[in-house]
Amino acid sequence: ECCWLCVLGTLVAVWVLYRVLDRLVRWPRVGQYGERYILVTGCDTGFGHEIARRLDALGCHVFAGCLTEKGEIGLRKAGCSDRLHTVSLDVTKPDSIRRAYDFVTSKLPTGRG
Repeated sequence: ECCWLCVLGTLVAVWVLYRVLDRLVRWPRVGQYGERYILVTGCDTGFGHEIARRLDALGCHVFAGCLTEKGEIGLRKAGCSDRLHTVSLDVTKPDSIRRAYDFVTSKLPTGRG
């Protein structure tokens, strides 16, 4: 009799865990991509480049921080929309960060800064 209670308790625990995980996986998505303004650093190549392109394709407004002019040109040639703006950005230099910040805030709609 105790064995059946243990099995039943285990099954209930597994079912509850399944329901919790199922709920987390189905958590609502971000949505309203056209209202999102996102700064991505490291967009010259690799992951930063790809995520900037993907966010642009989803409809987000993207500020793509590139270390080199070659990176900026490559991203512009990648077929992105006019929602993607390249920004010269060296995250190790405070002056570069300030210029990028000023550029980004100048492009944001009123009340979004």
